[in-house]
Amino acid sequence: TRPEGLSGKDLGRLADEFQLDHLMLQLRRTPQQEQALEEFIKDLHDPASPQFHRWLSAAEFGKAFGPSQGQVAQVSAWLASMGLQVHQVYPSRMLIDFSGSAGQVGQVFHTEIHNVRANGRMHFANVSDPQIPAALASTVAGIVSLNDFTPHRMLAAHSDYTAGGDSYPVVPADLWTIYNLIRNLRRVTLARARRLR
Repeated sequence: TRPEGLSGKDLGRLADEFQLDHLMLQLRRTPQQEQALEEFIKDLHDPASPQFHRWLSAAEFGKAFGPSQGQVAQVSAWLASMGLQVHQVYPSRMLIDFSGSAGQVGQVFHTEIHNVRANGRMHFANVSDPQIPAALASTVAGIVSLNDFTPHRMLAAHSDYTAGGDSYPVVPADLWTIYNLIRNLRRVTLARARRLR
């Protein structure tokens, strides 16, 4: 449950027929899979390891470190049996994309979804923590969001940079100019092309 949803002005339930598209159900790894993943990540960065820079595709990652195909099928079947539309299971096996009406979603997850005015804007959000069947608790971590609050930029733009002393602010475009990267990039590309002939 988002704090903005609780602290904002509650304007009542969202209409039951309001469509909530592409919600994400986050799945969880077992503690053994978490440990194996941590070891794998260490090995990916260890030049002495046979796994060094041996990157995996999303499907390989899911097979090695995601919930089993049976667990994913069980959760997907539960969502479908509750009248929700399952769009896809991501290849990593960590997310299930689904949709349904606000009424369906609220009933399935035992929460209400309300209209809320927060920070001067209209939003919708669940007003209590969602619930899932105990049988799925070891596989389901939670719902990524039952609201329309989006991340906001933490970066504030400044146009009046001052460095002082012998320092000068430099941005990526300055580096392209200073080091004449376009000309150097062309030269490297031509040299590679000549070697390939």
